[in-house]
Amino acid sequence: MRNELTKHTFGACMIVLLLSFGLMLYVLNSYLVKRNFSELKDKALYVSEILNVEGEDVLSRVHHGGDMRITVVAPDGSVLYDSHVAPDTMENHLEREEIQQALSKGEGSSQHYSQSMFQNTANYAVRLQNGDILRVSIRQDTLWHLLRNLALPMLLFLLLAALVSIILAARASRRIVDPIDRMDVENPDDRDVYDELKPFVHRLITQNQQIHRQMEAIQAEHRKQDSLRREFTANVSHELKTPLTSISGFAEIIRDGMVKDEDIPHFADNIYKEAARLMELVNDILKLSHLEDINDRPDRERTSVELNALCREVTSRLAISAEKNGISIRCDGESVNVTGVRPMLEEIIYNVCDNAIKYNRKGGWVHISTHKQDGKAVVCVRDNGIGIPQADCGRVFERFYRVNKSHSKEVGGTGLGLSIVKHGMAFHAGQIKLQSVLGEGTEISLLLPAEE
Repeated sequence: MRNELTKHTFGACMIVLLLSFGLMLYVLNSYLVKRNFSELKDKALYVSEILNVEGEDVLSRVHHGGDMRITVVAPDGSVLYDSHVAPDTMENHLEREEIQQALSKGEGSSQHYSQSMFQNTANYAVRLQNGDILRVSIRQDTLWHLLRNLALPMLLFLLLAALVSIILAARASRRIVDPIDRMDVENPDDRDVYDELKPFVHRLITQNQQIHRQMEAIQAEHRKQDSLRREFTANVSHELKTPLTSISGFAEIIRDGMVKDEDIPHFADNIYKEAARLMELVNDILKLSHLEDINDRPDRERTSVELNALCREVTSRLAISAEKNGISIRCDGESVNVTGVRPMLEEIIYNVCDNAIKYNRKGGWVHISTHKQDGKAVVCVRDNGIGIPQADCGRVFERFYRVNKSHSKEVGGTGLGLSIVKHGMAFHAGQIKLQSVLGEGTEISLLLPAEE
């Protein structure tokens, strides 16, 4: 990181240096050109005043030295006088830019390469009172010309600037990176960093705290899962032990010949009922295990399910059980569709309705309805049964939890029905609402995302 930062900082310094140097040269060159023309104009006006007063003959009597060149051109462009070259060897100057301007406006200027002087010249021309044109020229010493003469010193200056830049870039990168290198990522401290780094340190501290909270939450969840697993194992062992003990006891009595022939059917019936209870328990455990492993369930199992038709099928399945218990059961409501796993949704509705029948009273009723509300498909199961105590309403969806154990034993069941409902609704991103009044009845609403 330090090397990359040094390279980028050095590159930025060199770019700024070269751009600044180039801009400075451009401004200085523009200034020198303007100053040359200003001085040239002053000299041309001065010489023209002398010629207007004393005449052009004065030029032949004056010794001309230095870099300034004086030329007198007739209105037709022929050269009458030149301080550096014989006039008769010079070409016609009528087409020269500065001569044209002087003829039309009284004065003019130009820059061009002089074939006779073999160098760039700056020219300023003034029309004299007799109509001739006075032109004063000097060598154009621009900044670029000076730079050619100063190439070696300038190169040394750039090399020195580059060396200083890379040293400063290395120092700057070290000052930036060193506090980061010294930082303890596990326990960052903003007391030993520069101000620009403090927001990063604060963000790092916040993220560390968030990670620690998440780790603690995960560990707590793991502990909770372990506790639930142990509790589930203990409950399963207990629930399995009861029917197995009964089956084993009845079978042992029959095996030892301790049962009269007329009592054998009674004992066989008890063995059958306990075995059926055992099978029901195993099936519910398998269903619950399958529901908890929802990540293995492929999306292709999801289909569009019409809930009212599904509720009517469940009502038909439970009709015999309801009649046997003296319970009237009916289903109505509107057609509403959801996307889900049809067998799982049927199991959810069946378990809720089956509980409404089992925990009811003779002459009671169960009413199943479907409707759509706020984008949710709602299945509502109401009954006027024995109800649930308020203290138990929050626990009835726990595995093996029974409100009234003696009553539960009478009506049968494994204690896993509503737990299956809870996990099935979670798989479908649904919600469960329960309202119950002890001795008056219970209402359970199943809310699922409805199809548009």
